[in-house]
Amino acid sequence: MKYNKIKLSLFLFLISSFICACVPRYNPNSGGYIDTNKSTEMDKGSISSFEPFYVYEDFPSNKNHYAPSGWMGDVANLDFDSSYDKSVHKGTTCLKIKYVPEGIKQWAGVYWQHPVNNWGDKNGGYNITGATKLTFWAKGSQGNEVITEVKIGGISGVFSDSDVAWLKDVKLTREWKQYTIDLSQSDLSSISGGFCIVFSKKDNPKGCLIYLDEIRYE
Repeated sequence: MKYNKIKLSLFLFLISSFICACVPRYNPNSGGYIDTNKSTEMDKGSISSFEPFYVYEDFPSNKNHYAPSGWMGDVANLDFDSSYDKSVHKGTTCLKIKYVPEGIKQWAGVYWQHPVNNWGDKNGGYNITGATKLTFWAKGSQGNEVITEVKIGGISGVFSDSDVAWLKDVKLTREWKQYTIDLSQSDLSSISGGFCIVFSKKDNPKGCLIYLDEIRYE
């Protein structure tokens, strides 16, 4: 009887460990769920079979990948809300980001990373082979706000991203509009920096308030 109890206890422990390892860890500042699994591979099927791969769909959402953990520049001048629920483009929430140009560096930005705080020193990232573009929806609170740079990839280090692509000087309107980064010629076999935005005092001397939604690879 004692032997059977030991076997049962061991069995329950192994099952619970497996479940914990497979469930994503929720982080209220991440814009969704942070993947805890180490796998960096995705189905490398044909382009026609590629399904949208989200950076941000809603908060929370188990479709989200990457975490907005890589804050840069004058980080104290950024206000970041990953669950804003008014005037969204689609779903129930969107991202609301405010930049106040008061820091000495005169710029600030955020990298969405995998795993969290990965600046090329961690083995992570996703194989997003099959995607031909990254799309996102954005608008400004007043219009004429400028995102100085929008980027995917570009993280260097021991575990560097396989490529980089970007848009410069994205001027927003007061209405939701979709923007696209062409990835048709990009090597997406290992991307730890899934999305990046940068604001500057030069482009927004009075600061800016913007909204983002539906950030995804297609």
